[in-house]
Amino acid sequence: MNFTLRGTPPRIAQVMSRHCGTDNATEVLYFRDITREAELDRMKSEFLSTAAHELRTPMASIMGFSELLLAREYETDKRRDMLERINRQSKRLTNLLNELLDLARIEARRGKDFDLRTHQVSALVSEAIGALMVPGDGRAVDQCIPSGPIQVVVDQAKIQQALTNVLSNAYKYSPDGGAIRLEVLTEEQEGGWVGLMVSDEGIGMTPEQLRHAFERFFRADTSGSIPGTGLGLSVVKEIIELHGGRVDLRSAYGKGTQITLWLPMAGSAHTTDPTPETVSH
Repeated sequence: MNFTLRGTPPRIAQVMSRHCGTDNATEVLYFRDITREAELDRMKSEFLSTAAHELRTPMASIMGFSELLLAREYETDKRRDMLERINRQSKRLTNLLNELLDLARIEARRGKDFDLRTHQVSALVSEAIGALMVPGDGRAVDQCIPSGPIQVVVDQAKIQQALTNVLSNAYKYSPDGGAIRLEVLTEEQEGGWVGLMVSDEGIGMTPEQLRHAFERFFRADTSGSIPGTGLGLSVVKEIIELHGGRVDLRSAYGKGTQITLWLPMAGSAHTTDPTPETVSH
């Protein structure tokens, strides 16, 4: 039996009984705090419900347009338009499924499958920016990287994924152009930290939107004009925290957003020993 204990915050307790002795005359009651378990169950149910809704939307569009195409003949332009809609929704569905599976894998394994090695931060930044360059887009990422060697112990693929997600958001939410800047910061406290700070001059977020930014499926743009699944920052947060780091997010509506991925420097107390390999350059 479960019951709620009043307080701030309220707690949820579970009571169980067990007979002791051969005559069953003695009964022991066990009380257990299951507040955290109940909250996890609630979050899981809410996540599955939201995921089902998000998956259903593109599926409904794909089925609707495909049924129309099967039911009758259309002029070439109309037919092409419908096929393009199906294609867009198929890509959206694929991206959503990929990010859901990726998030599930990261959460389930809790970093146990991370390939931790020592890497130069400058190399990680260069590779992430190079992979994101959009053909025909004149915008370039303004880089500010200290000249000296700065190393971190990370899973290269996961950090590239996190940094690419952040840079991709900077591009997507700066539809009218504006500077995109990536700066490498360092802090000496507690053995040293490295910050990968990405700033843009895009649409920004309101204080209310900022409070929900890391929630799964949350999107600052509700018009649907900017592509995305609403899972990107959730994935970023999971990856960085599993590396012993943290994510700082600042934004002002109409002025832009600044997000910093903080990672422990190689050799600090917060890092995990890397696989013995050559340092990347």
